[in-house]
Amino acid sequence: MAVMSELDVMTPTQDFATSLGSQKSFQVVSPVLPAKKEVVAFFGKGVECIGEIWYEGNVQIDGRLEGTVHTKGTLVVGDRAVVKAKIEAGTVICKGSIHGDVVAKESIKLLAPGLIHGTLSAPQLSVEIGGVFNGRIRMGDV
Repeated sequence: MAVMSELDVMTPTQDFATSLGSQKSFQVVSPVLPAKKEVVAFFGKGVECIGEIWYEGNVQIDGRLEGTVHTKGTLVVGDRAVVKAKIEAGTVICKGSIHGDVVAKESIKLLAPGLIHGTLSAPQLSVEIGGVFNGRIRMGDV
């Protein structure tokens, strides 16, 4: 998997279509992951996907996804994203909308204006003021 250089960092004015269909890594302009900026998969606004996704690294979804997500890394659900899925990840950071069961090996972070409706299972959970959770929580080793 190739890592893009600083010169290849995507900017809001750059045509995102040039990176579609590849598995290149790139730096997110305004990263939700300050310590780990590398994202190996990115579903942009307007992208809709139905199916199962398997990744080792970090995934950011800003579009719509229905199905299943598996990653040992971090799943970032952007503020306009709608995810209807069963999720298994290392860490889940939600600023958008998740409907379904979420299992995180490390932590779940629900940030404003995020919404999670479903069952959560993780050793750590944090909910920012403005985040909304409806469902059940199981904390401890998963």
